[in-house]
Amino acid sequence: MPTSGMKLHDFVGCYAQYFDILRADTPELLDEAYRLRYQVYCLEHPFEDAAEHRDGRERDADDARSVHTLLVHRRSGAFAGTARVILPTDNGLHRPLPIHRILATHGGTALSRLPERGTAEISRFAVSKEFRRRRGDELYADATAPCDRPAIINERRAMPYITFGLIRGVLEICRDFRIAHICAVMEPALIRILSRFGLEFEPIGDLIEHHGVRQPCMARLDDVVERSRDRSTLLWQYAGGQALQPHSQAA
Repeated sequence: MPTSGMKLHDFVGCYAQYFDILRADTPELLDEAYRLRYQVYCLEHPFEDAAEHRDGRERDADDARSVHTLLVHRRSGAFAGTARVILPTDNGLHRPLPIHRILATHGGTALSRLPERGTAEISRFAVSKEFRRRRGDELYADATAPCDRPAIINERRAMPYITFGLIRGVLEICRDFRIAHICAVMEPALIRILSRFGLEFEPIGDLIEHHGVRQPCMARLDDVVERSRDRSTLLWQYAGGQALQPHSQAA
């Protein structure tokens, strides 16, 4: 969150100068998302086996029913992050989300109360460590500095600001595909970061072991919109309200 008197409008304006969000809706952009996922999930944090992705692209069976977003550094054109929203249907047929499979092995049934057709899952929320650590390149606006004096800041402080744009991309996907609820299995630290910006998740059950300690969680998008509007959160400021205006619930 902006500190030392940094106003919401100032922060949002600075962020928009440096980063943009794209829907990965072409074969070329999808390829960039898969390449970035390979870098993050197979090399930087080897949750997936690089040997199973010899073409340098990390993909799985859920990509065919997912919509992907990419975070772009405006000046260089580099792809800094990616995320996907896994939709509840595949070619018109309902399929359980990955979180259902994960919770089934932990005895969890909390998701049963959510509508199947209107519930999607956030997944592969990734930001390149290599991108964030590049030296000698003024990639990030320090949240305490004026926009005309960009500064390189350390990884711990940069992470929240970089992920900011991916949130908007995810919510725009949910809006366009009439999603009423979103769920995820995330690190508690990422949940805290998203909450600071206005995307608050509530836990579903206990912490579990899934590539490290993770928290199954969910959010109702109407609640996100209402809280963000009432509190004029950073997310509301950045999206101008547009990405947060949902269609009627699909449930």
